Amino acid sequence: MKECRDVPKSFTGDFRKVRDFLSRSSWPHAVEAIKEHPAGGRYKDLYEGDIGMRILSYGAEIRVAVPRAPDLYNIYFPLRGAGEVQVEGKHIDAPSVIVGPRERSDMWWSVDHELLIIQVPSALVERTLAGYLGDPPKQAPRFRPDITCDSAFSGVLTMVSLLSAYDRPPFMASPLAGHHFEKFLLHTLLDSQPHDYSPILGEPDAASSPAALRRAQIYCEEHADERVSLRDIAAAARVSVRTLQHDFRNHLQTTPLAYLRQVRLAQVHADLVRIAQTGARTTVTEVAIRWGFTHLGRFASLYRETYGRSPSSTLHGSR
Repeated sequence: MKECRDVPKSFTGDFRKVRDFLSRSSWPHAVEAIKEHPAGGRYKDLYEGDIGMRILSYGAEIRVAVPRAPDLYNIYFPLRGAGEVQVEGKHIDAPSVIVGPRERSDMWWSVDHELLIIQVPSALVERTLAGYLGDPPKQAPRFRPDITCDSAFSGVLTMVSLLSAYDRPPFMASPLAGHHFEKFLLHTLLDSQPHDYSPILGEPDAASSPAALRRAQIYCEEHADERVSLRDIAAAARVSVRTLQHDFRNHLQTTPLAYLRQVRLAQVHADLVRIAQTGARTTVTEVAIRWGFTHLGRFASLYRETYGRSPSSTLHGSR
C-alpha cells in the first residue's frame, strides 16, 4: 500500500493547463473543448493510495474519448454540471458510471462540470473478489456501468464527495486509515454494484437450514485431500456462497475454508500419529502435501498452534 500524501496536489488554470497536465499524468485521451469557462478549471488529488481519488473540472464544455484502460476501473461521479456518457457505444442513463478494464468510453460534460473520479486497479478488485470465491476469478469482473442513486455504492460516492470539501479528508489521516477506507469501498462495490459474478455470490438465503451446513461439513471431510474451492463447498451444500459464509460464521464462528483447513490439519495429525506407531518410512513433508499444505512454514506454524508441538515431534514422539 502506498502512503498517503501529506499535501494533496491541487491547482487551477484554464482548459489548456488542465488538459496538458492530464495528458502527461494519465493514459492518452482525446479532449475537444467546445466552449471554455471564463473561470477556468481545477484539479485536486483527493487521495492516492492503492486507489486514486481526484476532483476534476476541465474549465470548458468538452467532448472526451477515453480509450480502453487495460488494468483500471474508472468511476465518474458528477459533483456539478451535466453530462452524457457512452460505454462501448451504449448510452448510460445514470448519474454515475463505472467503466471497466478494456472498455472504451465517450463523454460530454457541460461547461460548468466538476467530477469526482475514482480509479481502482483491476488487480485489487480481483484480489478482493477472490476472498469471496475462495479462488482467484478467471477474469476481472465486468460491472454494470450505471450506478443508480439508490445503490449502496452511490451512497459511498456521495460520502466521499462530501468529505472532499476538507483540505485533508479523514481517510488521509494515516496509511492505516486509507487502507481500511479502501477495503470498505471495494467490498461495497462488489456487494452492491451488479457484476458478472453476482449470481455466484448470491444473497443470504432465509431458507438456509442446519442440513445445508452439515452437507458442507461432510463435503469438506470427504474431499479434504482434493483441491476444493468455496464454490465447490457451496454447491455441495446447495446454497449460495454468501449463505455458506453466513452459516459458518453464525453457527461455527469460522469460515468454510478455515473449517476445511482444520479438517485437513486433523488428517495430517492422525496420519503422523499412525506413522509414529507403525514406524512407516514417511516424511512430514509428504503427509502435509498429501493433505493440501504446500506452504510448509505456514503449515508447521498452524500445526504447532493447534497441537502444541511441531509435526516432526509428533512423527517421532511415539517411537
